Amino acid sequence: MFHAAAEPGLARVGVAVRQGETSCEAEALVTVTDTLLAEDAKDRAAGGRGLPGYTLEHAPGKLWRSRYQLEQNLIVVNSGHRDYVFTARAKALKLRYLVRLYAKEMVRRNFPELRGEELLDRMIELSLYTEEQLR
Repeated sequence: MFHAAAEPGLARVGVAVRQGETSCEAEALVTVTDTLLAEDAKDRAAGGRGLPGYTLEHAPGKLWRSRYQLEQNLIVVNSGHRDYVFTARAKALKLRYLVRLYAKEMVRRNFPELRGEELLDRMIELSLYTEEQLR
């Protein structure tokens, strides 16, 4: 059981499980905040549950890189965008690009009330976490 401190901050949470000879451990860094999402933001976020899938749409010449479709809980990636075409030449580069698009859409969807610097800070936070998990 985890009890958050009264003041905002970071907390490291760990878990260890064992079944017979097999054991696993995991650790996560949790951000404790002083506020929760506003009620209207919670209602908007409730549309699609779980992690969204993604699909490609070939739209060369269009400026958009990705967009989120709430009804399908799906991220649509523009496979005709010059950035996608550039990254498609190397598997690792393409994966990192898709992760960044995914992070962008998740941050925009989960923090609709944030603007500017706060939104960018969340994007950096999520990008760092996902980059670490790709290693």
